Amino acid sequence: MLVPQIAAFRPLAMDHIDTAQAGTATDWLWHGLIARGNITLFTSQWKAGKTTLITGLLQAFAAGGTFLNRKVASTRALVVSEESRQTWADRLQRMPVGKHCQLLARPFPRRPSPEEWDRLTDHALEQHAAGELDLLVVDPLAKFLPGSTESDLNALLRMLDPLQQLTEAGVGVLILHHPRKTKSDEGSSARGSGGLLAAVDIIIELSRYGGLRSDECRRKLFALSRYPETPKRMIYEWNPATALFTALDDPNSIRFEENWILLLAILKKRKRASTHQELLMDWPEGIERPSPSILYDWLNRAFEENRLRREGTGRKADPYCYRLQNEDDEYRDRGELPPLRDLPWLGE
Repeated sequence: MLVPQIAAFRPLAMDHIDTAQAGTATDWLWHGLIARGNITLFTSQWKAGKTTLITGLLQAFAAGGTFLNRKVASTRALVVSEESRQTWADRLQRMPVGKHCQLLARPFPRRPSPEEWDRLTDHALEQHAAGELDLLVVDPLAKFLPGSTESDLNALLRMLDPLQQLTEAGVGVLILHHPRKTKSDEGSSARGSGGLLAAVDIIIELSRYGGLRSDECRRKLFALSRYPETPKRMIYEWNPATALFTALDDPNSIRFEENWILLLAILKKRKRASTHQELLMDWPEGIERPSPSILYDWLNRAFEENRLRREGTGRKADPYCYRLQNEDDEYRDRGELPPLRDLPWLGE
């Protein structure tokens, strides 16, 4: 039996550790979310738009600049996808991507063996060594996990080990994934072993934003990492007609303005101040109603912006009631009684 070479272990006093490497700036491909030498896990429900978002990002990688108001580096990417070449051809007709990105569509007839997976990651390493690869995209994890399921920690680590070799060489890795069937806290929705969340560097989760018809093309991103540059939340909108993405800094204001004219018309029909629940009952048939909590927020925003009046204390026994301003309000605001006005019945 060989005696282990204990002398090979050389602990360092923490006050003498060289901090030069630790202080090296992160080389971001998409600032705060995808970086060289890091694995990003991107989770969302099926057909929620994650591949569409990634396609938009691939477009932005052509020359760098910004995407959803965050800096993007000029990036060469390889996408390993479960989708067919025809599906990608149809998508790229609507959202063209240049030669800086390459596609491996269904490279394996079935879930790859560990040896097949190693060959693919070796190919990625060769591309990187030749200066042709900055980012590897795997879409989705489940189709390319060697040998077993996401709940099998050994199979998961068997897949991640070669990817970590890529990150050590300076490649960024982006893995697209699906969520658990049961609802989970933000940051922990990824399906399968919890070891996956521990093994990656950056976590992104995509979900739909709101339930109104105007929210149909809006999505929310939630992200976690050890990096201060990672944004915790982002809201964006995708226009299917133009294939353009727009970051929404204040989506609540946009939704409010989209519905203010309708809300104003409902208030004009009311003879007295009304609660948000009463106003919701007047919502026109055939037009999607907001939830009570959303309407409550809209009314209070309108009050703060001096678009309407609010009465009551907001307590259960004395709820807020809302009405439009009238000509007597300015007198009452000063503590004065409004003047008597000519009325049709005077003098009869």
